[in-house]
Amino acid sequence: MNRMENCSICGASKAQIIGIIGAVLLIIGCFAPLFSVSVLGKTLSVSFFTVGFDIYGGALTLTALVIIGLLFAKKIQEAQGAGIAVFITILVFFADAIAAYNGIRDMGIIGSFAAGFFSFGYAWIILFAGAIILIAAPYAERLFQTN
Repeated sequence: MNRMENCSICGASKAQIIGIIGAVLLIIGCFAPLFSVSVLGKTLSVSFFTVGFDIYGGALTLTALVIIGLLFAKKIQEAQGAGIAVFITILVFFADAIAAYNGIRDMGIIGSFAAGFFSFGYAWIILFAGAIILIAAPYAERLFQTN
């Protein structure tokens, strides 16, 4: 059995700390822009808390909070499973967004023109990073071994 070294300040294992960082990134990602649309010199950013997406933002934030609770309860494997589910969900949303973007772009000249006003935001990077960190958290003990 691996000896889990705990933080001398908070008593948490490396896996717990890294998992909590991943879950916090998920929460931050909900507030970051998923898309930006520029029209008439104005830029509208859409996040998971923009009207129409807010149910997803609420569900993702609640899931991240539950994951933090699991990590505090030292249920690392369960938190990892939830991280996998979140990663798959984010992947489906991202694939759907790309499909919608390509559908607009493929609508001819007007669609291509309209697609030029649309851009993906940095929230996707934060969300994917948070989910991947959650998935990798149980392996933190091996990654950061001190001899």
